[in-house]
Amino acid sequence: MNAHSGAEASNRHFHLKYFDPPKGLEQHVLALFHFRWEEPEIADRHPGALGQLFFTPYGSGEVRFGDRVQKIDGQPYMFSGFRTAAPFRMSGPWHAIGASLSPLGWAALSGADAQTHLDRFTPADELLGTEVVTFQDDLVARYRSGETSGPECCAELAGWIARRLKAVSRPHEVVITTVLAWLGTSLNPDIEALYEKLAYSRRQSERLVAKYFGFAPAALARKMRAVRAAHLLAQPDLSDEAEAEIASAFYDQPHMINEIRRYCGYTPSRLGGAAEPLFQTMLRMKNLNRLSPFVELGLEDHAA
Repeated sequence: MNAHSGAEASNRHFHLKYFDPPKGLEQHVLALFHFRWEEPEIADRHPGALGQLFFTPYGSGEVRFGDRVQKIDGQPYMFSGFRTAAPFRMSGPWHAIGASLSPLGWAALSGADAQTHLDRFTPADELLGTEVVTFQDDLVARYRSGETSGPECCAELAGWIARRLKAVSRPHEVVITTVLAWLGTSLNPDIEALYEKLAYSRRQSERLVAKYFGFAPAALARKMRAVRAAHLLAQPDLSDEAEAEIASAFYDQPHMINEIRRYCGYTPSRLGGAAEPLFQTMLRMKNLNRLSPFVELGLEDHAA
C-alpha cells in the first residue's frame, strides 16, 4: 500500500507532511503524518485538538499539563486530546510518525473513554496491547536504518490500524456524526439544538459526548470555536468580511485572542502572534479543513 500525498510544510526549523488515509479508513483516520525537527533543543506548544497514535524514532523530552510534567521517550503513545495547549521541550533531532484519529477512530481503535485520557500521553500498549510495541520497534528500526521511508512508515501504520478497528455501536456512531454536524453549523452552535437531535436524556447526552469527544457539549464548542477561528484567521487570503464574521463569534478581540491562545498556544500572525511557530504552520496548511471536520464553516467563500 502506498501513502497518498497530502499537505506539506517546511521552514528552517522543521519539515511536516500529512498523508491522506487509504480508501475505507477516512472516517477513522483523518491523516497520517511524518514530522522532522533537526535542532538539538526544541520548545513549542501542542494544541492537542485531535486524538493521535504516534511513534518517536528520534528525540525525547517532556510535556507540561498545568502543574504536571510528563516525560516522553521512545515508546508508542496515544492521547485523546488536551484541555488547553500544552508546552513541550524536546531534545532533538526529533522525528515523529503517527496518525490523527477522528472521535470514531479513537473509540474504534482504543475502546477507551476519551474524557479519561485527556491531558496525558498514554503508553499505547496499555490500550492496544504489546503488539503495538512489537510493530513500532520493527518499524522504527527499519526507519533508522534507511530501509523504510517516512511515507512508507505512514502507509504501514495505516494498514496496521485498519486491521485492528472494532465496531462502535450504531446508536453511538449516530451520536458522533450528529455532534460533528452540529459543530459545523456555526462558530457558536446552539447547545439546545444538539440535545434536541440526540435520542437520549440531557444527562446521557452529556456523558456520551464526553466519552467520544473528551468534553461535554459546552466545553467542546468553546474549544473548537477557538481552533476553527485560529485556522481561518491563519489563512493569508481571508477577506475583511470573513475576519469580521469570525470576530463576531467572540465578545471582543481581546476575548478572541485569549481564547485562541488558551486552546492553541499561539495567536495567528494577523492578530500579532509569533511569525512561524509550529502550530501556526499547521494552521496554515490547506488540508486542515480535511483533517478536522470541526473547522468546515464555508467561510472560504469570503476569501479575497
